[in-house]
Amino acid sequence: MPPKPNLFIIGAMKSGTTSLHNYLDMHPQIFMSANKEPGYFVEELTLNRGPHWYQSLFEGAEKLKYRGESSTHYTKLPRYSGVAERIHNFNKEAKLIYIMRDPFERMISHYWHAVREVHFGGEIRPIIKAVTECTDYLAFSEYVLQLTPYIRLFGRDAIYVMTFEALLGDPQREISKLVAWLDLPALDLGKEAYEPYNQKPAKLIGVAGNGLLNKIQYSSAWSKVSRWTPSSLKDIAKQIAYRDICESDQIEQIAKLKATVMARQRRQIDALSTLLDRDFLEWPTAASPL
Repeated sequence: MPPKPNLFIIGAMKSGTTSLHNYLDMHPQIFMSANKEPGYFVEELTLNRGPHWYQSLFEGAEKLKYRGESSTHYTKLPRYSGVAERIHNFNKEAKLIYIMRDPFERMISHYWHAVREVHFGGEIRPIIKAVTECTDYLAFSEYVLQLTPYIRLFGRDAIYVMTFEALLGDPQREISKLVAWLDLPALDLGKEAYEPYNQKPAKLIGVAGNGLLNKIQYSSAWSKVSRWTPSSLKDIAKQIAYRDICESDQIEQIAKLKATVMARQRRQIDALSTLLDRDFLEWPTAASPL
C-alpha cells in the first residue's frame, strides 16, 4: 500500500485553498493529490471507499517528504463532525494548514458559490434568508470552532495558520514562510504566483424558480429519457430552469446582513486572536467597531 499522506490543508472553504494546493504542489519535496478534495475523513462523503482507494491517490510519492491533500470539508462543523479525530487516528504526526479569510467576505463568497452550484440544486434563497435558515454560512467562518478539535488533538505546533488576504497580497512571501515551517528548501513561485485559481466566473448562472426543472435535469429518470428528448425542447427547458445572476441586486441585502452579523463576527475574531496570539488587521471585519 502507498505511504500515508502527512500534510493536510483543512480549509477554510472559499479562502484560497486551491491556490495554496497548487503552490505547494510545485515544490519538489511535496506531492499534492490530483484529486484536490477527496474528503476521505468525512463519513458522509467517501470514508466507505476504503483506505486502499484513499492511499492510491498518493501512489508514486513514496520518496517525497510530504504527501498532501486539501479538503475544506474537514473544517465544516457542525455539519461534519469527528473529522479531526479520524485524521489523528490515521496519522498522528501529520502537519496541518488552515487558511482563513475575513469571515464576512468568506461567507458572502460561500453564498455565491452555493448559488452557482446548479448540479446540487443551487441556492435559490435571497442571502439574508439563506444565512438565517442555513447555519453553514456563519459556522464555517467561526474559525475558533473549526480549529479547536485540531489543536486539542495535534497540538498548536502542528498547525500552520495563514490568511487568504496575505497570500493574495504577496504569494511568494507567504509560501516562503510556509515552506520554511515545513523545514524544506525555498521555493520560487515565479510567474505561477500571479496565476489566479478557482476564481468566481464573470457571469453567474443560478437556478430559477423553485428549482423543479433543475432537479429533474439531474435526476436518474432524466438520464434515461434525455437522449430521446429533442434538443429544441432541452434548450427551452434550460432557458426556464436557469437565470442570470446579478450580484448588485443583493447589495442592500448584503448591507443589512453585515449590520446583523458584524458584532458576532467581531467577537469571534477577538477570540481567534486570543487563541492564536496574533491579530488580523488585514480583515476589514476585525477593524469594525462592535
